[in-house]
Order: sequence, then C-alpha cells, then structure tokens
Amino acid sequence: MVVATIIGGAGRMGSWFASFLKKNGYRIIISDNNTQLARKLARKKQFKFLEDPKLAVQYAQLVIVATPTEVTKSILKRIEPHLSRSCLLVEISSIKEPVRATLQDMKRRGITVLSIHPMFGPGIKNLAGKTIITTLLPRHTNTRKFLSLFRREGARIIRSDFDQVDKYASITLALPHFMNIALVNALRTCRFGPNQLKAVAGTTFRLQLLIAEVLYQENFGNEASILMDNEKALQMLKAFVKHNNRTLSMLGRGRKGKQSLLQDLKKGRDYLVKDPMFHGAYGRFNAAVEASSLH
Repeated sequence: MVVATIIGGAGRMGSWFASFLKKNGYRIIISDNNTQLARKLARKKQFKFLEDPKLAVQYAQLVIVATPTEVTKSILKRIEPHLSRSCLLVEISSIKEPVRATLQDMKRRGITVLSIHPMFGPGIKNLAGKTIITTLLPRHTNTRKFLSLFRREGARIIRSDFDQVDKYASITLALPHFMNIALVNALRTCRFGPNQLKAVAGTTFRLQLLIAEVLYQENFGNEASILMDNEKALQMLKAFVKHNNRTLSMLGRGRKGKQSLLQDLKKGRDYLVKDPMFHGAYGRFNAAVEASSLH
C-alpha cells in the first residue's frame, strides 16, 4: 500500500486530500501543528498522526504540503532532507511566487516536485468539471498515477507555469476577494445588520452576501497572502480601482454621464457574451439560488 503524508492534514484542504487519497487506497499519515484537531481527525478517519513532519515524510511515496502559504516555504526546507528519493512532493499553494525559488531549488537537487493549484475548495461533492492547474510537471510514474486519480473522476488537468498561475490567481482569486472585502467594509458603515438586510433584500444581494460570508470563514493568513504576496494581484487591483473611479465619475455628470455609463455597460456585455453559456446565465443563477436556500 502506498504511503501518503499530508503536512497540514488537519486543515480543510489537507483533510480533503487525506480523505480523497484514503478512498483511493493510500495509507494516510497526517502531520499538523494543531495537534488536538489532528489527533481527533486521525481517530475519526483512521489516519496515522505524527506530530513531527520530518518523521511523517520519511517513508512516504507521496507527500502533500497543504499549509498556509506564509509557512509553506519553511516547511519545504524543513522536510527536504528527510524525503526519500522515490517520493513525489506535491505543493498546493494558491500563490506560487513565495515558494517558486524553493521549489525550483529542490527540483535541481533531485526532488521530484509537482506544484498544483486546485481550483476548488474542500466542500465539493465530486470532481466532475473541476480544474487543477499544474506547474513543474515531472515525468515520473508517481506523477502520472497521482494526476490520474483526479482525471478518473472527471477533473480537468491544465498545465501552466508559475507566472501564468499567479496571473490567473490575480483575476480569479485576488479580484473577487478584494471586491468582497470592499463590500463588507461598506456594509459595516451602514446602520443595518446582515439579518436586517437579508430580510429586505432580493436574491442578488443575498447570494453576494453568502459569498462574502464564505470568504470570511477562510484562513485570514491565506487571504492576506492572496492579496499581498502576488505582484500581479496588486496590478490587477489597481486597474480595478481605476475603472471603478472612472465609473463613479460618470454618476454625477447628468445626461453625458449616463451616456458614458450605457456605453460602458454595452462594452461589458460585449465581453461577457463571448462566454458560450452567457445566455443561460439567468437560469443558472436561479438554480444557484434554489440550491442555496436563499429563496
């Protein structure tokens, strides 16, 4: 039986990977600095728990590092001397810039490294239609075996590079997260609580508030890293604020401002209509509302 060690295995993504691999026949070892939670999870799921990550990785054929981005670099350096040469090391940070040099150095020293960005969270019911972006894709039997587990269940594997992954993250993570921080900050300045607003709001607001509430349950260190540790995110967010200010300036310019706003909306629709699913958006929106019990 193949031994898989998950560093950060008591966290939400770490425990998801541990459960997924156990289901696929792996023997699971978890290591986590939250020892109380890790021991409880290990008893419940029949994992083995080892507090010291150096011991946890020694005999593993697969090691997944699923720790907050701000500590991943130090964890990688700590466990490297204890990895077996036949081991596949998988790193899953959302932002690659903080760990890029470390991973490349490990690869040069002969460690088989696969860096991935799972474009889904730990609450998913199945992998059908989900995406995993890969970088540093090694030609190794363990790599093919590992990725085939996801392909078998319908996941898409997209190969990319570090720069492109962080560019994607600046748009698909940093931008919506920043938008929701701005939304919550604006709501905090009004005199209404969330329940009061939900009672009088339509489905658009309630669905948006639901998204914000989910984001605010994430690890705040990871949230800060998504926004601050990716140079491309700062560029994207500055452009976002610039366009927002431009739109805001239209609102106080009477008829001329209205014409500018209408032109802007048309340009936005011209962009969105490139999505083949654009015209079915309203139906999908209603389905999401029904599924989330917001109606």
